[in-house]
Amino acid sequence: MQRVEYRAAQRNTWWLWFAGVVALSAYSIVALATGWSRETDIGAFLSAFGLMGIPAAPWLAGMALGRTIVDARGIRTRRLLGRCAAAWHEISEIKVDKVGGYYGNHDYWIRISRHDGDSFRLPAPMTSDVGRDPSFDAVLKKITHQWKESTRP
Repeated sequence: MQRVEYRAAQRNTWWLWFAGVVALSAYSIVALATGWSRETDIGAFLSAFGLMGIPAAPWLAGMALGRTIVDARGIRTRRLLGRCAAAWHEISEIKVDKVGGYYGNHDYWIRISRHDGDSFRLPAPMTSDVGRDPSFDAVLKKITHQWKESTRP
């Protein structure tokens, strides 16, 4: 099998959210350091709201940078803060996780379970009720097919 790399179809959206969060967080830090935020109620609100973006920024960058690599050896993931891998013979199950449910919207991720009991989620492909990835089902089928072909006796 040829090496295939998958990235989330929503990564451009995550980069836009990342840029917005970084800009708002930078405003908050400057506003609080210089006292701008005390002049208006909206300035105080934006400063407080922007501080919440500081822990969100690395998460958004990690979502945008995540990728899945599938080849003849197995599946590998790369994320901002870590990697996971499983050879085809180590995999016991490939399933779809339905996550979220806020306002009826869900995210759908592929989860790899190993025979030793460990499992990990693939950073890509993923789809959601809000941002559909039209290739999600086809990629899931390809990955599952490759796993079954590679573990056939």
